Amino acid sequence: MKFYQKLFASKYDSFMTNIEKTLQPIRKELIGNLEGNILEVGSGTGTNFEHYNAKAKVIAIEPSSFMLDKSKAKLPKHTQITTYNLGVVDQRLDSIIKNNSLDYIICTLVLCTISDQNLAFNNFKKWLKPTGKLIVLEHIHAQKKPTRLLYNLVNPFWKIVGDGCNLNRDTNLSIKKAGFKVESEHYFKHSLDFYQAVFTV
Repeated sequence: MKFYQKLFASKYDSFMTNIEKTLQPIRKELIGNLEGNILEVGSGTGTNFEHYNAKAKVIAIEPSSFMLDKSKAKLPKHTQITTYNLGVVDQRLDSIIKNNSLDYIICTLVLCTISDQNLAFNNFKKWLKPTGKLIVLEHIHAQKKPTRLLYNLVNPFWKIVGDGCNLNRDTNLSIKKAGFKVESEHYFKHSLDFYQAVFTV
């Protein structure tokens, strides 16, 4: 398993090259002007790192040590980014992140892999300030019924190949069900169905 995780991390950026042509401007739009205390959940290979400005104080957590190793090569000198080899439901985070301390939580292409979304969302609400915001850029379950059936059929295989990624999560609905309020949202398609949004607590 570790061998595959290492291989997956080594090939991830090249696999994502085409789709990132679409996602990179969105990443920049969502996080480029953020200031204050920020948690990036599942920072992967550090794709977002270049977009943070000098006034952003970022805690970046990533459960894959192989992904984290790749991300460290992308740490810009002008930003304040601290990385941890942790997942979002790891109890050790409570010693790093205080309640009501975060201005923003960033989730980009990660909520598809988190084993317990509800626990993660509860942690988000606990850690965010009353004025804090949850910012997401995620692929979600297909919006059209025939494609939803296909995603459900393919998902067991996809989850193995994608190192825990689920094709068939209605993450857009799960966040709302958890009690977050939509400030802005946008749906778009690029091979998969995508969702970008900003939520308040």
